[in-house]
Parts: sequence; C-alpha cells; structure tokens
Amino acid sequence: MKLLEPIVQLVGRLSFRNKLRATALLFGIPLLVMTGLLLTELNARVSSLKQEQSSLSVQVQTLSLLGNLHQFSAALQGIDEGAIALEPVVEVKRIQALNAVDRLEKIALERVLAETPTPRIWLGHWSELKAEIKTADLQIAQDLIAAIRAELEELNEASGLLSDGDADSARLLDVVTTHLPGLVETTGQAAEVGTVVLAKQSIRGSRRNELTLYRGNFDSLVLWSLDSLRKVGQANTKVAPELEAAASQLNTAYASLQEAITIKMLDTTDFSMAPVDYLAVVDRAMSETLAVSASLVKSTETLFADRLLVLEIKRNFVIVTIALGLAVVLAGFSAAYISIMRGLRGLSDAVGTMAAGDLDARVNITTKDELGDVGQRFNEMAEKLAQRTVELAEKTNHIHGMLQSLPQGVMTITQGLMIHPEYSAHLKTIMETDSLADLPALEVVCGGADVGADTMAQQYATLSACMGEDRMNFDFNEHLLLTEIRKTMPDGRVKTLELLWAPICDDGDVVEKIMLSVRDVSHLRALEAEAQSQKRELELIGQVLKVNQEKFHEFVDSARGFVAQNRELLTQTRAFNPELITQLFRNMHTIKGNARTYGLLHMTNVVHEAEQAYDDLRNNLSASFEPNKLLAQLAVVEQKLEEYAHINEHVLGRKGPGRRGAAEKYLMVERAGFEAILQQINAYDLHACRQETLAALLEDLKHELGLMGTESVPHVLDGVFESLPSLAGELGKTAPVVTVADHGVVVKNQISDLLRNVFMHLYRNSMDHGIELPEERQRKGKSAAGKIHLAVSLTSKALTFDLQDDGKGLALGYIRGKGVERGLISMNGPVDDQKTANLIFAAGFSTASKVTEVSGRGVGMDAVQAFLKREGGSIELLLTDDKTGADYRQFVTRITLPAAFAVDSTRRVTAPLTSRHHTHPAQSLPHHELPEGLAIHLGLGLQGA
Repeated sequence: MKLLEPIVQLVGRLSFRNKLRATALLFGIPLLVMTGLLLTELNARVSSLKQEQSSLSVQVQTLSLLGNLHQFSAALQGIDEGAIALEPVVEVKRIQALNAVDRLEKIALERVLAETPTPRIWLGHWSELKAEIKTADLQIAQDLIAAIRAELEELNEASGLLSDGDADSARLLDVVTTHLPGLVETTGQAAEVGTVVLAKQSIRGSRRNELTLYRGNFDSLVLWSLDSLRKVGQANTKVAPELEAAASQLNTAYASLQEAITIKMLDTTDFSMAPVDYLAVVDRAMSETLAVSASLVKSTETLFADRLLVLEIKRNFVIVTIALGLAVVLAGFSAAYISIMRGLRGLSDAVGTMAAGDLDARVNITTKDELGDVGQRFNEMAEKLAQRTVELAEKTNHIHGMLQSLPQGVMTITQGLMIHPEYSAHLKTIMETDSLADLPALEVVCGGADVGADTMAQQYATLSACMGEDRMNFDFNEHLLLTEIRKTMPDGRVKTLELLWAPICDDGDVVEKIMLSVRDVSHLRALEAEAQSQKRELELIGQVLKVNQEKFHEFVDSARGFVAQNRELLTQTRAFNPELITQLFRNMHTIKGNARTYGLLHMTNVVHEAEQAYDDLRNNLSASFEPNKLLAQLAVVEQKLEEYAHINEHVLGRKGPGRRGAAEKYLMVERAGFEAILQQINAYDLHACRQETLAALLEDLKHELGLMGTESVPHVLDGVFESLPSLAGELGKTAPVVTVADHGVVVKNQISDLLRNVFMHLYRNSMDHGIELPEERQRKGKSAAGKIHLAVSLTSKALTFDLQDDGKGLALGYIRGKGVERGLISMNGPVDDQKTANLIFAAGFSTASKVTEVSGRGVGMDAVQAFLKREGGSIELLLTDDKTGADYRQFVTRITLPAAFAVDSTRRVTAPLTSRHHTHPAQSLPHHELPEGLAIHLGLGLQGA
C-alpha cells in the first residue's frame, strides 16, 4: 500500500468530477484496445482456417502422384531383375504420374498459391517436375518421391494442418496427412520389395523382414485410422455416414495385398504370382486408399465449413455486442455521474451545517445508492448523538455497580503493571485477600502458580512492551500471555484460574491500560477430565461392540503374536539389520491394517506411531538403531492392545473366543446339515444295498463331512468388506460395488486369518490406487462407484483367487520411473511390462505419491507375498489388455494356494436307491453361500456368483 501512496495523494488533489472523467478514460481506452485485439484474433482464425482448406485440396492429388511414382519405381526395379513384362507398366505409371501433376498444378494455382503465404518450391516449378518425370530413371523416381513427400509435410505444417485446434478436425487431418500418406508410403515400399522378390524368385532374410514389417504396418495404420474415424463419427452425425463408408472401404482395401505378401512370398517359396499381377494388386490398394482420402477430405471440408460459419457469426456477434455495450456504458456512466455529483453536493452542505454547531442538520436523500445510504446514516447519527451523550453517563454508573456484583475477578493493570484501585469484589474472593489496590499485578496473579522464571519474565516483557504502544502491538503479542494457570493457595489447595486479557485504548488506539479477567475453573476442569475419561472408555466400548466376539478374539490373538515376534526380534538382535527392520515393519503394518479394518481407531493411531519409527529406520540407514526405545514403543502398543482386550473381557464380559474357541476342541456343525446326513443314510437299506451303491453313498458322505470346519469366502472376508465404506469416505470416493463368485468353493478355517490379512491389503490397494475419484470416473463414462470382483476356483492342484477392479489399472509408467530411481531397472534398456509389474513385490516399493495412514509406506504387496509363501502359496499380477508400453494397464491379481486348503461344496455323488423300505431321494447338505442381506447391510451391492 505504501507504494501506491504517491498515486493516491496525486489523485486526491483532483475534484470528484475530474476523478470520474479520468476513470472513464482509464476504462474506455483499454476496452477499445481489447475490442480491436479480439476482432484481430477472430480474423486471424478465419484466415488460418481458409489456409488449411486450401492446403487440404492438394492432398489427394499429391498422394496419387506419390502412389504412381512408387509403382513406377517398383516396375523399374522389377525390370532390372529381369521382369520384362513390366515395361508397359512403366509407361502407364509415367503417364498417370504426369496426369496427376497436371491436376495438382490446376488445384494449386487456383487455391494454394492464392491462400498460402509461403508456397512450396515444387508448386511453382511444374514444368521442371514434368520434365523430370518424363525422363526419370529409378534413382530420379526415388529422389522425386522423397522430395515430394518432404515438401508435402512442409506445406501441411506451414498451413496449420498438423496443429489444428479442433479435436474432431485434428483427428481427420491426422488420418489424411499422416496415416493415409503412411499407407501410400508403406504400399509403395511393399510394391518395390515384392516386385524384386517375385522377379528374382527368391527372398532373403532382409527382404522377408521388410515385407513382414510392411504387412504389420498396414494393420497398425488402418486400425489407427479406423479408431479416429469412429470417434469423429460418434461426435459428428452430419458426416457419420460418409466416415462409416470410408472406414468400411479402408478396412478391406489391403486384404488382397496382405494375402499376396503372405501366401505368395512369406509363407511359401513357389512365388507363383507374376510381378505384373502383384503390381495390379498394389494398384487396387492404392486406388482404394486414394478414394478413402478423397472421401475424408470432403468430410473434413464439411467440418471446416461449419467452423468457418461459426467463426464468422462470432465475429459479427462480437462487433454488434461491443457496439451495444459501449452505448450502454456511455449512457450509464453519464447518468451515474449526474447522480453522484448531486448526492455529494447535498452531503457536503449538511456536513458544513453540523460543523458550524447545528445538530439539527439533515441530508435531503434523493437516491438509494451508497451516497443515499451515507446520507441516511448521517441523519441517524445526528439524531442519536445527543441521546448517546446521556447514555454514556448512565453506563459509567452501571459499570461501577457491575464491578461490585459480578461473580468474576476483573482488574485493570496500569502503567508499571500495578493493579488499579477499582476492581471487582469477586477478585478478592478468588485471590483470598482483602486488598489488591496498587499491588504488582503479576505477583498477585502468578504467585504460587506453576509458572517458570522464563515464562514469568516473558509476561513482564510482553505487558511492558504493550503499554503506551499501538493496539496492533498488543494483538501481535497477545499469544504470549498466559491463558490458564494452576495456583497453589496458602493452605495447599490448588486452583485452576482462567485468564482473559483485553487492552483499554484511547482515541488514537494506543493502549493505556490492560484489563484482566480472572475466572476460577477448578471444578469445571475436574468435571471435564472425568467426562473425557468416560468418553474415551465409551468410544473404546463402541468400537469393540462393532466387532463380534469371535473376530475380536482372532484380532487380539493375531496382534499379540506379532507383538511377541517383534519383541523377540528386538531382544535377540542389538545390531542394525535391514531385514530385521523390514520384518518388524511388516508385522506392525499388518496390525494397523487389521485394526483399521475392524474400526479400532485408538489402536490404529498408536500402532501408526510405532510403524513410523520403523519406517524412519528403513528410509534412513544411517539413523541410530536403539532397540530399547523401540521396545518402549512396542510396550505402548501392547498396553493399548491389552486395554481393548480388558474392555472386551471385563467390561463387556465377552471372555474367550466365542464359537471359534469351541471349534478348537469340538467341530461346530449346523443342526440342519447333520440331520440331512442322517436322513441321507436312513434313505437306504444298508443290508440290501449293492456294493457300488454303498461306495457311492460313502463318497457322498465323505464329501459332506469334508465341508465341516469350512467357511465361505464372503463370510471369511466380511470384516474386510465392512471396512470399505469408511475407507472410501476417507479417500473421498464412493463406496464400491463388491462381488464374489466363489463357485461353491469353501475354505478351511486354518487359512481364514491368512485370507483376511492378504485381502485386507489387496482391497485397500484397489480402493486407494486403482479406483478413481467419482468425478474422474464419470468423465471416463464409468459409474461413480467402483467395482471390485473376486473369483474363486479350485482344481485338484491349486486353490486360486482372481481379484480385479474396474479402476485406471496398474501404473506401469510410474513403476518404471520408481524402478529406475531405485536402480532396479536400467534407464536405457527396454523393460518388459510384466517384469515392470513384478517390481511391485520389491521390499519397500509403493506406487503412492505421498505417505498417508492408508498407504504409501511401501509395505503391502511384499507383505502379502511373505504371508502366502509361508503357507506354500504365491501371488502374481497378470496383465489383461494389449496396451503394451502404456502408462496404465488393466490387470488381475492372482493368488494361488495348495488345493488342500479348500473344498468344492457343489460336488455330489448320487447313489442309486435299492432300499425296500424307502422311496424318497436323499437330500443334499446346504452349500456355503454369500449371506443374503450382506450387500444391503454394507451398502456395497455384494452378490454371490
């Protein structure tokens, strides 16, 4: 603001009338300049679009010239190899090339030279070009091809065809100026190599490689072109039929040529096709390409015409709008000028009258703007001025009375930091003394309090610096003043006093005194501490109650095991070991993940701090390794764990593991299932059954008994599923739609903890790294809620879990960068996508861009891999799309475990009835399925396969 002060003073010397005039000039001149610039820009865009139209008109004939020259060159090369039958082809292609030059000359003279500011060299030397074609040999033809192609690219670049700003036009221009010329170039090269191969009746390794490459290039260029045409057709229905027809024609244009290359040269050695016939196939492909090019040029010109019309309409609209705007602004400014000056004169007259001593002065209000509002407030001020004078005296008396009756200690601190004689009566009660007047304020308040010498000195310095200074000085230093102290009274009692400081300033906003309000909040603080303790216990109880007894016991047992393992590792090892730190970190990270899954937030926070200490050691190898300090942190984690366990067992009375505990000694079986087994046995007369019937019955019973002690996959993972909505909320995402296709496979209880630990990591990774934010998903045409699908399958050798989400995919580009940064892969050498994906299993590797409580510490997939290896399992990432080299690729996470850990609940053996007494068929045991209502309960849309 100081920099503007000279300008402010200069403007202040002007009358208000001149200020308004200067303002009109300051705003009017830039507006006119901006108008001129805007019109210039619109005209430039129109001119640029016309230049693009002119250059577009020569594309087809230039490609025709290039195609004929390529075939001319191919025929000459075939003749050199002994294919005399190609001599007529040479002359035909020479004539066709000359005809193409004539047509190109006509178009260029009509449009290109008139519109393009820098015409190409060959556009002005048609006679020389035709002379060269008439006498051209093989070398001249090839030189002409290279020169014409280069000059065409220069023309396209100079005219803006290669940098068009419209997305749809740019896609069509990319096909016309890049893909189709590429097809012509590739077709010509294939014609030259293929003609030589057929003429020589042999194909060497280099020519085989070239033909294979050209054949592949046809597919790539055609597919890229079709994709662009499809996108433009979807966005522009006006040209969609033409683009669809062109795409259909281009899709089949190169079938015959690819077939000739494959069958007659690459896959066989009979070379039964004559070079003349081969060039005829090439000519048809060239003709199809040129026809497609002409069609696309027509469609592009349609889009150009529409854009040109829009630009011209915009230009006219801008001219009319600006003209109307200027007229409105001028009229409005004139009216505002008259209104403002009229109001200023009335206000100035009223102020002069009041300055002369007449408090009855009033402003005649004629407007409802700011000046009218000022006039209204001036009138109100004049009316209340006398009234406020009387009220001021009354309030002074009221304040004196309040100081005597206010149940709060209030004092005024004067210069020298002494207590003013006027203070509230209750202050003596708080300080437990009879007289406070003229005593040192800080000694009275802070004497016997828990205030150190440094803090006391700071209070003296702060208050002294504020006295006699600007109010701003107090505001800047107020944070240094004490707001609460604990004061020990003479009899040993401790009071908690709340302090509130406020400056008392004069008319110049200079601090004259400081008011201090003292409140005894001892009882209030005691109640707050008790309430906070009860609130915390209620929070712990609420968190524990959300987890059923069986799962909570599993969590406590698992966490105790990891804590014990960490204590043993720290006790036995006193030297720094990176592998040791990695193992400690994995164990603590797993405890935190499980605690978050079950919503044990206090446990999560404590474990997060211990995990941070391990992470600091992992990332800073030179850091001091202090086992005793780490053991102390581990003790805090264990204390918090036991606090949760105490709440569960002693406050809630949920001692023991519940049903799962009984399962260690007894096998828990549903009554319906057991009765079904008995009913199945009773359905047979065992003494009358044939041997094969008894064998089938035993196989069936063996299968049903094998299902005992198993759980469905959705039941095992329901805790993980229940945690996903809250996790989605933390990440700002919509709760995902989770589906499980278990195909009747149930797993044994012994791997339930393993699956929960593993899929806790994997589902959280999908939510954090895979599924995008709702806005980004909707821009991509996806639903706001992500989808995560788990498929389970079982063979005689393995139990397989395939997990996949519909997110953005695996960030291979980022992983490559991290791999190079960490020295895991070479910066220069090519790296296979699958090998890059496998880097995710490296210790400490993470794709998160920042560390949060959800992810980013580089422990997840390596921990999952370690868990699975202990049980003889494995994990791998399978890339499922064909976008080789892309920054993001879709993938499936596949987990494999030994088949012994699961049972196929759908398998049954039907035993034939031979009973003389029973005629009803045997009933099967119920299968394990995803419980109905789970999706409704979670809000996740879960469904069984």
